[in-house]
Amino acid sequence: MTAVRKFTALAYLVTWVLLGPWFYAYTVVYAGHPPGWLWFLAPLAFLGGWGPSIAGFVIASRTEGRSGVRRLLASLGAWRVPPRWYVVVFVIPPLATALSLVVVDRGTDTLQHFAFGPALRHLPLAYALALPFGPLGEEVGWRGFALPRLLTRFGPWRATVALGVFWTFWHGPMMLFMPGASIPSFMGLSVTSVLIFLVQITSETALMTLLYLQTRGSLFMAVLAHLTFNSAESVAFSGLPSMALDLQRSVYLVNEGVLSVLGLAGLLWVTRRPVASPAV
Repeated sequence: MTAVRKFTALAYLVTWVLLGPWFYAYTVVYAGHPPGWLWFLAPLAFLGGWGPSIAGFVIASRTEGRSGVRRLLASLGAWRVPPRWYVVVFVIPPLATALSLVVVDRGTDTLQHFAFGPALRHLPLAYALALPFGPLGEEVGWRGFALPRLLTRFGPWRATVALGVFWTFWHGPMMLFMPGASIPSFMGLSVTSVLIFLVQITSETALMTLLYLQTRGSLFMAVLAHLTFNSAESVAFSGLPSMALDLQRSVYLVNEGVLSVLGLAGLLWVTRRPVASPAV
């Protein structure tokens, strides 16, 4: 597991050194009104957000040479998977949000006001803004490099928990200095909110472990799944009337419960229908 430890250390180092100070300056020092010169450092902060993918490529190159890098690049283009997994990727996250709203409302009172037009118009922008950051900036590392090695050593359950922990606390600078970039801004930073975020990330990790195994390690599908998880609530709320913060918080909490159940079910399913992990 030396390679995974090196990958994790490098992913944290790149992000915490390049992204953390920029977030601190923007939010804490300048209270959201930074001087112009700080924007010249934004490309370094952007690279910091790519810490996991950068680390994945670097450690793959050091441990496997060019063949390791080629494998990761080929997996990013592996879009030929059974169509049902595209349905899962694009339907499960927004459906979980809609179900959570129904549970909180104890009915469809709010959901009946959902406007497809504004939501569909918001969708391209939401995806375009999200894609360059979490999905592309992280998945080469989390699902491309770390997950197959963790699966080989520990199996789906322990690999999912380990990766869920790594992925959660990699967000440390975002938790501390940029409300809303990880833990929703309406939750605030506390031990409780960090634990809730850990549950969220681990639940999403479980579903993405299932997806990874059922698509023979397709990073293309992992990127899409990360994209839809990050955008689901934003797109759903854009089609709804303005919601009070308490309602948004309740929907978020119920949504984490729904994702937890789905994640557990996914791991149980893949355990009973074992699929060989892609070679690393």
